[in-house]
Amino acid sequence: MKKKNKKKKFSFKEFINSTKTLTTIFILLLVLVIFLIVLCVNKSKEADNNKFANMIIPVYELNTDYDFTINAKILSETDEYVFKIVNYKKEELNKESIPYQIEIVNDTNSIIKVTKDDSKKDLMVDQKQTIIEGKKLSNKEKENIYYHVKITEYNDLTSKDLISIKITN
Repeated sequence: MKKKNKKKKFSFKEFINSTKTLTTIFILLLVLVIFLIVLCVNKSKEADNNKFANMIIPVYELNTDYDFTINAKILSETDEYVFKIVNYKKEELNKESIPYQIEIVNDTNSIIKVTKDDSKKDLMVDQKQTIIEGKKLSNKEKENIYYHVKITEYNDLTSKDLISIKITN
């Protein structure tokens, strides 16, 4: 007995059904890709908010002062000191908009540069003492403000050479 080769006839109905299935799969994959892109962008923004800082200073209540000193000898070896000013503690924002100022005293013979966030503008007007004033922290959304302190010209640094920073509001 001979077997007859049965040829499958082209069925337009099956083609339409398979096209619908493929289109549905394509649309689902497209939605998934868009969702993943949005997720990546949000994670990137979150990572920007969690940049490295040597010190985090919460300016959360009025009439609080924060003092700290940076050893210039150690700073010359680490390249840069970063301190971050925030307007929250854990998840709770400050209750009102809080003004603050930063006083920087350079007790070294070296030249330092202080910049805010990603700006290139040097905030050190006077190399011995500078006051950065007129700054405010919002009470509407979380703020992370980064200040970078860097020595640009070294002059005989010792362990007694200090840079003092005082934040008041």
